[in-house]
Amino acid sequence: MHNLHFRPLCPSFAVNLKRAVGLMNFCSLRSPSLAIAGARRARRALFIQATAPAAYPPLIHATTLLAEAGWDVTFLSAPIEGMTLSLIPHPRITVRSISSRPSHVMRKTDYAQYILCAAYLALRLRPRFVYASDPLGAAPGLLAARLANTKLVYHEHDSPEPGTSRTWLAQLRGAAARAAHLIVFPNEQRARIAETELGFSSNRLHIVWNLVRLAELPPLPIVPEPPLIVYYHGSVTPERLPTTVVEALHRFGGRIRLKIAGYEAPGARGYVRRLVDLGRTDNSNSLVDYVGQISRDHLLSSAAHAHVGLALMPLTSEDINLRYMTGASNKVFDYMAAGLAVLVSELPDWHEIFVTQGFARACDPADSNSIATALGWFLDHTEERRRMAGRGRAKIETAWNFDQAFSPVMFELSKL
Repeated sequence: MHNLHFRPLCPSFAVNLKRAVGLMNFCSLRSPSLAIAGARRARRALFIQATAPAAYPPLIHATTLLAEAGWDVTFLSAPIEGMTLSLIPHPRITVRSISSRPSHVMRKTDYAQYILCAAYLALRLRPRFVYASDPLGAAPGLLAARLANTKLVYHEHDSPEPGTSRTWLAQLRGAAARAAHLIVFPNEQRARIAETELGFSSNRLHIVWNLVRLAELPPLPIVPEPPLIVYYHGSVTPERLPTTVVEALHRFGGRIRLKIAGYEAPGARGYVRRLVDLGRTDNSNSLVDYVGQISRDHLLSSAAHAHVGLALMPLTSEDINLRYMTGASNKVFDYMAAGLAVLVSELPDWHEIFVTQGFARACDPADSNSIATALGWFLDHTEERRRMAGRGRAKIETAWNFDQAFSPVMFELSKL
C-alpha cells in the first residue's frame, strides 16, 4: 500500500467551499465531452470518504476484495490528528491524503481542499467507478464521477436524522443517492427511511451488513479462566460502553475483568480514564484494562484472547444510527468471528437476530444489576458459554461473512 499526501492548497486555489462545490455546474454525468475516447479504461476505483477510512471495516473489506480481484484502488483520506489506525497494506491500494485535521470537525477550508483533490484524482485516474461514502462524501463523489464521466456508488455508513442536515448537505446527499448506480446501506430500516426521504430507486439498493471477511478469522486459542475476560473494541462512548458495566464488575471480587481496545469518540475525551478509575479496587488495581488502538489486521486476534464480547446499545435514543444498529455494528460479528459469546442489549431486533439463535444473551445496559446477572451467567455456565461461542463462529464461517454479503455488489462492479 502506498501512502501519498497532497500539499496544502494555497489560499488563492482553495477560495471557498461554495466555489469548490460549484464546479459541478460545469459538468454532467451524461456529458461525453469529459470522456477521453480510446481503449476500455483500466480497472481503477476511486474511494471517497471525507474522514480516515481505516476506522471503517466495510471500506477496508471492499477495497481489499477489489484489490484481490485485480483492481487498482485509490483512497482519498481526510486524516485526523491522533488517529493511529491504518489500512492493511496491499500493493494495489494507494492512500492519498489531504492535510491532517486537528479534530473530527470538518472545516470549510478542509472540505474545499478535499473536494478539489477528489476532482484532481478523478481527472488523473479516470476510474471505472467512484465509491463515495456518507453525506460528506456526496459532493466530492458527485464531482469526481461527473468529471471522470463514470459511475457513482454511494455507501452510507452513518445516516443523519431525517430533516436535520444543513440544506446544502441534504441536497447533495439526495443528489448522490439518486445519481448512484449502486447504493449500499448496512441496515434495512435506515435504508427504507432514506429511500422515502431521498427518492432513489430501490432496485439499485443493496443491504450489506458490516461483517467479517473469511480471511480475517483468527485461530482460536485456549484462554484460561478465571478471570472471565469481557472485551470491547471500537469507539469508546458512554452510550456504547456505559459506566454501569464497570459497576457490575465490582460485584465479582476480581473474577471478571474488562479489556478495552479502541479510541475515544468526539465528545468523549477523558472517558477511558474515567472507566479505568471507576474500575479501581481497594488495592488500587483496576478491573479495567485499556490497550489502546489496534489495527484491523491484529484486532480479531486480540479479541480471541477474551471470553465475552460487549455489543451494547441504549434502549432508547434520539440517534437514528443507534436506534437501527443491527447489521451496522461490526462489533458483534467481530466477536463471533473471534470465538466469543456476546452480551447485547435487550432490544427486539437484537434479541431476534442474536439471542434467539443462540449467539448471545441480553441485558439492560442502563442497569448494573441486569448486566451483573448476565455476566454471572457467563461466569457460572462455562460449557453453555463455549457452545454459544462455537455457534457464533460457525455462523460467520458459513453465512455471515462479508465475502458472501458483498458478492452481489462485486458482481455489479465487475460489469463496469
